[in-house]
Amino acid sequence: MIGISLHEDVFNTAGLVYLNAGCMYWTIDNSLDHSFLNTAAWKDIYPQLYLQYPNHEMSLNISATSSPEVNIAKNGINVTIYLDVTVNVLDDGKVIPVACISLDIYASCSPQVLWNKIAGTLKLKSFTMSLKWSKIGNVHLDLLQPVILALLETVFIPYVNLHLMRGFPLPLIHGFSLQNAEIHYTESKIVTCSNLLYT
Repeated sequence: MIGISLHEDVFNTAGLVYLNAGCMYWTIDNSLDHSFLNTAAWKDIYPQLYLQYPNHEMSLNISATSSPEVNIAKNGINVTIYLDVTVNVLDDGKVIPVACISLDIYASCSPQVLWNKIAGTLKLKSFTMSLKWSKIGNVHLDLLQPVILALLETVFIPYVNLHLMRGFPLPLIHGFSLQNAEIHYTESKIVTCSNLLYT
């Protein structure tokens, strides 16, 4: 049997590498058939936007403002993600930023071992948001909250999970693979305990 211990700093450093490489930036537009990406859907949420740009298409730029924070405890893994969501209007082929919403996302992570890799999935626990800036009037955040919740649950979290499930290679001796692996939590670490299979 073998035990492989990974400290939370390993995951935090990996997040910083991805951030510095520009990999934590996403654009959501109507190519994915999101009906809420039209100013008509934001009429009550962002009244001045609709008045100035009636029935215009929109896009959202999502960017991490810092690397995710991974905290491992005996009862599980918690992840905090910090995002800015920039709201854009599409006007005569131009992308016009009109507002920016800051999000603090709190999620749990369930790790698993897949083909000698450590993989995992996030589950949204909660989030907070604030208006960072607006060029056109006020944004009613209480009305925006259900939209952001739907965005996180149907677009952002599934997208992140798709990448997390690709996994990260575990340090193994060449020619061996893990069999019947189990993951245990300790303070600040996860420990993978497994039988070894010679391949």
